Amino acid sequence: MNLIQVIYGTNAIRIEEKAGQLAKEYLDEVDEFSLVSLNYRETSVESIIEEAQTLPFLSDRKAIILNDAFLLTGAKVKSDVEHNMDLFLDYIKNKNDDTLLIFKVFNEQLDKRKKITKLILKEGAVTEVKEMTEPEIKDFIRSQVEDEGMGIDEQALGMFLERTGISYGNVRSELGKLLLYADGRITESDVAEVVSVSMEQNIFQLTEHVLNGRKEAAVHLVRQLILQKNEPIQLLHLIISQFRLLYQVKLLANEGFAQDYIAKHLKVHPYRVKLALREARKHRQDKLEEKMVMCRNMDYKFKSSYLDRETLFELFILEI
Repeated sequence: MNLIQVIYGTNAIRIEEKAGQLAKEYLDEVDEFSLVSLNYRETSVESIIEEAQTLPFLSDRKAIILNDAFLLTGAKVKSDVEHNMDLFLDYIKNKNDDTLLIFKVFNEQLDKRKKITKLILKEGAVTEVKEMTEPEIKDFIRSQVEDEGMGIDEQALGMFLERTGISYGNVRSELGKLLLYADGRITESDVAEVVSVSMEQNIFQLTEHVLNGRKEAAVHLVRQLILQKNEPIQLLHLIISQFRLLYQVKLLANEGFAQDYIAKHLKVHPYRVKLALREARKHRQDKLEEKMVMCRNMDYKFKSSYLDRETLFELFILEI
């Protein structure tokens, strides 16, 4: 295994899992002496190198996970310490210890113009952790279910994703609850009983209710979200964002662009675009524009009115 490993992407949970997997593969046994976790924001280069060159206690091998390694990105980040990059460059170039050094980078891309990035790309191994596609997340769910000696109905799998969305963190968390609850084979009834609806999916459902004139269902959902301690202004901004996505997707689809291109162009997960396309096709472009204007006007009212925001928001849902 290459002793310099870089893992980067925007999915923090999957990056954490990949780092743990690499460390476990390299070390005979993982313990507090053989695996050290450091934060680059708080740890000087001198301390990182010293730790890497210090022999582990009661172990033949050592691994260091360097969290938040923003040195490989173009991000301007305030650090608690001064970093001696020349010293780090020299260490990487002449690394002669047996310590596995894992850089965790929470960014969608590396800055390949930097000397340190160029050197590490040359000397080390780089893994990009991407967001899972819909087929990949479905395969992950099936695999986890099978590992528990269980099964899942396709209808239940579809309903599960409708509630969680495609977020890996949501999926993993809700799947854990479901596996503990279900007995043998997971059904739609199990999903309905246990799996929480994510905020993203709630907002998507709310905009669906609004666009299709289901005012009673929309108000009921709004009241539920407010009972869950969500602020009306926050909900309004999420609705504005969803209407904007529907409008943009409608516009690009009318121009003849495919789903994958739209997702890449808007920098939105393809699953969200798939759902947005499904809904946007039902409505005229001018109707979506009208809803966006109403949202903008309500945003102004929120900022200028002294009326109770919960009441104001509920009235808005009835009007829109």
